[in-house]
This record gives sequence, C-alpha cells and structure tokens, in this order.
Amino acid sequence: MLRRDFLRLFAAGALAILVGFGATACKSEADQVRDAASALLESYVVPVPNEDGEEPEDPAWPAADFGDAPTMEVLEKYGVFADEWHRHCFKNFSYELGEASVDGESATVEATITNTSLSAALDAAGADFTAFAETQESEDTYAQGGKAALFSHLVDLVYAHLDANESPVTTKISLALTKGDDGWVANVAGNEEFFSALYGGSNVIAGLASAEKIAE
Repeated sequence: MLRRDFLRLFAAGALAILVGFGATACKSEADQVRDAASALLESYVVPVPNEDGEEPEDPAWPAADFGDAPTMEVLEKYGVFADEWHRHCFKNFSYELGEASVDGESATVEATITNTSLSAALDAAGADFTAFAETQESEDTYAQGGKAALFSHLVDLVYAHLDANESPVTTKISLALTKGDDGWVANVAGNEEFFSALYGGSNVIAGLASAEKIAE
C-alpha cells in the first residue's frame, strides 16, 4: 500500500515537472525573450495592497538593481530608507513590450517605459523648500529637530511631487538579453539608457547631481 502511494506521488510530481518543461519548450525563443524582459520590468512595479492593506505574497518587487547606488549612498546617510524611496520613485511606473528579435544567443526586445521624472520632482521640491526656508515654520522645524528635521521635510516634498506624477516621461528603449544556462537574461547593469528611462529621464547612474543638492 505504501509502495503504491509512493508511486502515485512520484508520478504526479514527475508529470508536473514534464508539464512545466513542456510549457517552456513549446514557447518560441522570441516569447521566452519577452517573458524574461517582462519579469525584469515587473520587478520595478510597486505591489498594490488589497482592501486589507496586504500586499501579494510573491511580488516580483523589489528589483535586484535600481541603478542608483551613488544616490542612495548620499540619501541613506540622512536616514532615507531605500525601499520607501524606490516605492515613491516607481509609484507611477508602467511599461509595454514590443517585438523581440533573436540572433543565436543574443536578443533584443523593444520596450516603452513611462514614469514620472525624478529629477523634475527634485527640482520642484527644491523650489518648494527654498520658499519654506523663509518661513517661521522652517525655523521652528530646525529648532525642534535640527538639520535632520529639515532634510526629512525636503524628502517629504520630493515624495509629494513624485506621487503627484506631475512630469511623466515616456521613453522607448531596446533591451538587450543573452541566453545562458538558466535561460534568457537582460543585461542592464550600468546601462545608463535603461535606468534613465526607469526614472523618467533622470541619470541616477551618475549619482543624480540633484541628489547632492538635496543633501546640502
């Protein structure tokens, strides 16, 4: 009896593996390329909580590489949490995939990316903060919490402009992928064009010059 149960379980498991393999094998190379590109871009889509405020258990978020290490190095010194920052940066992020082109173990897929401009949000927040600095409220804020409190207020202004999606930018890019032992992989590390598109035309790889201003 135990042997028969074991054989049933083994057969069910083997069938599941074969079905999964068959689904992949039936897909064209172009479809597999688009799937890999979609998986990458999905990792930049902020999870949407349900009515109970619970997020999906297995979202693609967060991405493995946000391309903004120099920017975060500056911001984290002032108590800015990377996850919160990126959630605001990508709150309005969306994408569409076009056709894939495959040449041996190399491929490209066209992608149209739309997101609010981070650099525009920083500039707008900077202008707001300049006006705020002339008020009694800014003096009270500084008296209560020092520079840290002022910086926190500035970051809140940035978040407000990002959330408002005041400066959406749509960019078309060609995403390069290569085929390895584990399938198709997008090559995005250090790709200025890719990350600029993700942030609405903002060069975060170079450290986002405005990020230095935000910390002054």
